[in-house]
Amino acid sequence: MKIINYTIYICLVIFAYDLHSSSINKVTYALWDKPDVEILYVLPKEINENTKVLFIIHGASRDVEKYLNQWIKEPQDKNVILVAPHFTKENYPYFATLGMATSSGRTIKNQSNHLRNSVSSFYNYFQGKYSLKTNSYLIFGFSAGSQFVHRYLMYGEDMRAEKVVLGSAGWYTFLNNEPFPYGIRNMPLERERFEWFLSRKVLFVLGVEDNDTNHKTLNLSRGARKQGDHRYERGKNYFDDLIDFGEKNSIPFRWRYKSVTGLNHNTEVMSQEAIPYLLEGLDY
Repeated sequence: MKIINYTIYICLVIFAYDLHSSSINKVTYALWDKPDVEILYVLPKEINENTKVLFIIHGASRDVEKYLNQWIKEPQDKNVILVAPHFTKENYPYFATLGMATSSGRTIKNQSNHLRNSVSSFYNYFQGKYSLKTNSYLIFGFSAGSQFVHRYLMYGEDMRAEKVVLGSAGWYTFLNNEPFPYGIRNMPLERERFEWFLSRKVLFVLGVEDNDTNHKTLNLSRGARKQGDHRYERGKNYFDDLIDFGEKNSIPFRWRYKSVTGLNHNTEVMSQEAIPYLLEGLDY
C-alpha cells in the first residue's frame, strides 16, 4: 500500500511515501530543496515519547539495506528507531565530505546540495512523525560513513548527537592547518564547537588488520597519504592529533579508543562492536 501526502512548502510541492514490509520501512525524504533521499528504517515493538533514533550511515558501497540488516536482530527489545539514509552516487557523490569538497581535496564552489543539515532534518522528521520527546540522537558510521559522521559533528547545523561510533574511516579532517577537507584552515570552527566536538560520547574503533595500502576504496590523494599509509595508521594519527589539540587548547577530550585485533575492513564485525555501545540503556 502506498500512502502519498502532498504539502505546499515555500512554493514547492513536497511529498513522502511509506512502503511497509515485515521489518524494513522506506520513506522518500523530500522536505528540502535538494535531491530526494530514500530512508530505510526499522521500528521497535512499541514507540513512546522516550523512543530514541539511531542513524546508520553507509560507506562507499552505499548498500544501505546490508548495513541496516546487520542491526535488525539486536534492537527488537530496545526502545530505538533504526534510520539509514541512502545518499546516492548520482545525487550525492561526495557525501563523505558533506558535499563540500571532492575526495581529492578540491573545494566544491556550488554547495547547494551540502549535507550539513541532513541528519538534523531527518531527525526532525522522525521526531515529528512519532511525537518523540527526546531531543538527541545516536549515530554510527563505518568507512566513508565514518568520514561523514566525524565531519557532521564538526560542521553539521545541529549539535544533538548524544552517542557516536566512528569505525575505520579512510581519511579524516584533522584539526590542523591543512586545507579542508584534510584540515580546517579554510573552514575554521569556533571554540564552542571544538569543546562540544571533543566532549561527545564517541567510541572510535579501528581494525588492527585494516592496513591494506592498496585497498580498492582507500583514498590515495596527496592530502590523504600525509595522514598515513593505510586506515589503521591514519586513524591512530587522527586520534593522537585530537589528544594533542585538546591538551594545547585546554579542552577536555572524552572520546574512547578501541583497536580490534584481527579486524580488517569489515562492516559486519564493526557493527557488532558498535551495537552494545549505542544500544546500552535503551531497554523498555
